[in-house]
Amino acid sequence: MALQRYVVMGAGEVGFHLARALSAEGHDVTVIEIDPSKRERIEEELDVLVIAGNGAHPPVLTAAGAASCNLFMAVSSSDEANLAAACLAKRLGAQRTVVRVGEANEVITERRLLEEVFSVDLLLSTQLLTTTRILNQIRGHNTMAVEYLADGKVQLRKIRLDGDSPLTQKPLREVEMPKDSLVVAYFRGKQLTVPSGDDRAEPGDDALILGTTAVIGEAERLVSSSREVVGTVVIAGGGRTGRTVAQALSSFDAQIKIIERDRTCAEELATLFPRCQVIHGDATDFSLLQVERIDLADTFVALTGHDESNLMASLLARDLGVPQELALVHRAETSHLWRRLGLHHVFSPRALAYARIREYVESGYSANIVSLQRGAAVVIERQLASASPAAGVTLAEMAAPRGLIVGAVVRGRKVFVPRGSDRLEVGDLVILFVQEEELDTVRLLFPGRSA
Repeated sequence: MALQRYVVMGAGEVGFHLARALSAEGHDVTVIEIDPSKRERIEEELDVLVIAGNGAHPPVLTAAGAASCNLFMAVSSSDEANLAAACLAKRLGAQRTVVRVGEANEVITERRLLEEVFSVDLLLSTQLLTTTRILNQIRGHNTMAVEYLADGKVQLRKIRLDGDSPLTQKPLREVEMPKDSLVVAYFRGKQLTVPSGDDRAEPGDDALILGTTAVIGEAERLVSSSREVVGTVVIAGGGRTGRTVAQALSSFDAQIKIIERDRTCAEELATLFPRCQVIHGDATDFSLLQVERIDLADTFVALTGHDESNLMASLLARDLGVPQELALVHRAETSHLWRRLGLHHVFSPRALAYARIREYVESGYSANIVSLQRGAAVVIERQLASASPAAGVTLAEMAAPRGLIVGAVVRGRKVFVPRGSDRLEVGDLVILFVQEEELDTVRLLFPGRSA
């Protein structure tokens, strides 16, 4: 990768590791930090320029060289400051911006709005990254990444295939995918293939599955070849992440218990999740875990706001015989200590955010999950204008080349994966999967700005 100029706002764990990794590769890195103790750590340990101040202020951005940077990364603990700083940096001349936010819902349903208003090239949520990883582990799936499109109405999932998957056992035309879902690509190492009906994947390939949110889980279960049995899940901690995990699991045939030590919070959880058993108590209380028969659970997930409590609760659950323990750790540098104690499924939100930003940088700055193939394909959301040659014609009449797939259509409240006889209409939001060599075709058939 050619040497680049980076500006990192926020010297917390995400910012520190980004600055360290990028500077070690010889890149020009500047870090903006308002906290003196964090600035001192950066200055002592890293060979980077450190600017004191609030990155949401133009003079600070100017001093940091944001106007001429290849990428501005706003990863501080303040969502509002990150968004404001990214907008200002872009106005000053930054080529691209990355913003980290906390809330998952902002990325799922408000991504396009926030990206447009604040000039953000990649918006990511630590909560969403963590929740997705935890859910995949609980459900035993092989999902490698998830992309939310059309304000969360459509999903794109990258799934690792094994030898028992129908996609590796027979040609694609013989695999009956659920309605409103389709296989758009196979990845084999660095090679991307848009499959025809005669193509069959090999074990170890990644399949890219696109579908409406209503059916994508069913499609994933089909191609993963794994029988989804969630069983009983105990969640220690009813904070934001715990609630998001409980909400996601409530749509499955699962028994969910939530342990929350704060009485007011526990009462609120009981109202929010009437089908869940909410236990007011301390998840590190061994006698409580015994009385509540936590030993009968299939999975124990420690999601309190304290690493020590998560560690203790997970160890107690393991000693009681729970087959699978998952734990949230905010200090990623201690993860290896947890694993020495036998806790292998440890997730750090900041480490996941760091990894996602590194993927973005290494992909050549393409924001969707297929960008991991260095721009071999992209996903484009485009509003169908009256001037578009695709308006008013069926997919069959359009005769799009193999490297251009109209993956989904959002028409008012209706969301569907179109087939050959479906006709596109002016005003439709179309989601296109496009190989690099067909980008000119997209400009011809779907002129105008991306939605």
